Amino acid sequence: MDSLDKHFRQITRPAFERYGFAHAELVAQWAEVVGEDLAARCSPEKMSWPKGRPAGQSHAEGATLTVKCDHGAGLALSYETARIADRVNAFYGYQAVQTVKVVQANRPGPRRKSERPAPPPADVVDKVASRVGVIEQTDLKAALTRLGEAALTKAAKPRR
Repeated sequence: MDSLDKHFRQITRPAFERYGFAHAELVAQWAEVVGEDLAARCSPEKMSWPKGRPAGQSHAEGATLTVKCDHGAGLALSYETARIADRVNAFYGYQAVQTVKVVQANRPGPRRKSERPAPPPADVVDKVASRVGVIEQTDLKAALTRLGEAALTKAAKPRR
């Protein structure tokens, strides 16, 4: 029996290599590598390796790590670039990163607790309640109610 991790690495390797990451570990463990305070403000975007390095060289040095941060956080984060480089180099075990480039852009991330979705419209609630009313298992009924309300609310929104 093969582990799912092995297959996941094989499937995702080309995507991560396209952005200069030899492995997905740096992206997946970003918060552990740079610390929670920096991870809350930035995320790794890509690594640019120097051109013309020997083909058999296993440890390339002098890469530029591009990190994406939220608008308005770039200046404060630019003072932390040396700390980011040190922590990433400690993670790799050699001087992989020479410079850190900070790019300001909208970052996808977890929804803040204050950003709760609006309650579904009354007609959606009624429609879902009539469909799941015959289900006796409370956990299943609650899950299907949430799913139905979310799906119908999303379907009712106009597309941009």
